Amino acid sequence: MHDLKVTEYHGIRVLTSAQVAQMYETDTKTISYNFSYNKRKYIEGKHYIKLEGTELKEFKASREIPDCHKFSAHLYLWTEKGALLNAKSLNTDKAWQAYDYLVDFYFRAREQKQEKEKNEVVPTTTSTEKIKEEDILPVMKEPIAVFRNLMAFADVNGIQIKMKSLQHHNSMMYDKRIAVRENQSFERVTYEIAYELAHYCIHHKDGNLINSPLEKDYNGQAERAAVMMIHMLDVKAQRC
Repeated sequence: MHDLKVTEYHGIRVLTSAQVAQMYETDTKTISYNFSYNKRKYIEGKHYIKLEGTELKEFKASREIPDCHKFSAHLYLWTEKGALLNAKSLNTDKAWQAYDYLVDFYFRAREQKQEKEKNEVVPTTTSTEKIKEEDILPVMKEPIAVFRNLMAFADVNGIQIKMKSLQHHNSMMYDKRIAVRENQSFERVTYEIAYELAHYCIHHKDGNLINSPLEKDYNGQAERAAVMMIHMLDVKAQRC
């Protein structure tokens, strides 16, 4: 159980069907059958992420994939809530035991690590400037659904979004290309995409914003628009 390899999709921990089957001591056919039989209970973006086409190719190319998934035309990635529904479908002692482990030591391991680091006091004598506090992110109850809708909007408008090792910015936009800094939380990545898309929609005819005397005003407009976009998409996802 403790040998489970971490699978992440855009910064959020997920499980492939093979991993769910491994943890719950069943097989992928049973996972697939239970999903098909109870499909009305599963919500895409909340319980699972379906990868196909280009998304699937990029996902397979970026990591080692179990043999049972290598030639699949699509791939399901299960979230923490999706793993719960799979456990309910199986309803075995082993499945429930494995689910408890997944919650405590897999899905929420990063949160626990961050909380631990936050509470640790590290003495230092070399600090010379105050660290800028991170902006407060809008609350998202369905961040995966919000993220996928933003990506779909970008795709429709021919906007490319890539993860990059930026040094001084959380995100940047040039023409129809958006770069988002790596190693940020999933919610932060989602917000940065919304922020840059807001800039694109509102200011795409305003030229170079960085050197503009109205840069601060432009950024404020984009921030407010991004928060509104996220709230709207989040409400829509919760009602689906």
